[in-house]
Amino acid sequence: MEFSWKPDVWLVTIPLAFTITGVLSMALGTGSLDLAWAQEPSTGRQESESALPAEQDQDMPAERKPEPGTQPEKPRILPPRLRPKVLTPEEHAEAERLKQLGAMFGTDPTAIVGRVQLSSQYVALSNDARLSDSTLRVDLPYRNNWLLRVDLPFLRWIDPNRMGTTSAEGMSDLAAVAAWRAYNTPEYAVLIGVISTFPTGSDNTLSTGKYNVGPILATARFLPRWQSFLFGVFQHLTSVGGDPARKDIEQTQATLQVNTIWNQRTWTTVQGVLRIDWERHARSGMTLEFEAGRNVIGRWGVYGRPGVGLWGRDVGGGYLWNFEVGVRYIFPSF
Repeated sequence: MEFSWKPDVWLVTIPLAFTITGVLSMALGTGSLDLAWAQEPSTGRQESESALPAEQDQDMPAERKPEPGTQPEKPRILPPRLRPKVLTPEEHAEAERLKQLGAMFGTDPTAIVGRVQLSSQYVALSNDARLSDSTLRVDLPYRNNWLLRVDLPFLRWIDPNRMGTTSAEGMSDLAAVAAWRAYNTPEYAVLIGVISTFPTGSDNTLSTGKYNVGPILATARFLPRWQSFLFGVFQHLTSVGGDPARKDIEQTQATLQVNTIWNQRTWTTVQGVLRIDWERHARSGMTLEFEAGRNVIGRWGVYGRPGVGLWGRDVGGGYLWNFEVGVRYIFPSF
């Protein structure tokens, strides 16, 4: 088992991820990189009361709330330019309300909440190939700041131009994330962890044949003028073992997501995903997706997500277009 460490990858990709996040933040009119939440405008959105209804708040499957009167923890690592703004009491209350809704909807990648989610997507690939992917996701939270996530995908693909086998179906590679939320206030949150994939595919054509591991980083903030959340997720996967006859994997993925909560039950998300394949001379690809979802009853939510490939459609994870639907059940942390 060999581990190939490439320092130049990190020197390029980590600054790139933070640069993209900063540029988008300023382009959206959020000012400097001081990572702040802001209060919701008083007009324009339905059901935008300053607090959740009492009956919904009592049954809210979100994160544990801080004790009344306690102060948010102080940033221990962030430099001054990246530290959150000091909010007014009204801004702080509004940020907390929207944060709890994001946790309940399952749209906040830094939230520590439980989840059982079943999703299915149809993917149109290049050269007339097609793929369907049904994935079971389970999030197991522990206390306030720890999370274990497991994704179990079931794939079916058809490629009429492939030599030999032109189709296959069965279980694909299992993916797991172990994460710790290092910093959390209503205005800003940071989650760091490790992502791993395992060659559990029932067929060689459904598996990479490799053990892959790498870091994952997620951040959350609020866009004052747009009354939306800005999420950034960065991850890097490197092959550390497996079948020596199979091709190694080294891929970086950076995701920017703008999530808007329209009322007490409805949300939309616009998401861009940039992928860089370092095993193919840093070839890149990007996809753009739009999600619309609704909390239907209690802790249950449904969503639909169409997407389109912008470039690099033959890079791993890329496509011509796709459409995904899903249902999720959110429950509190232990």
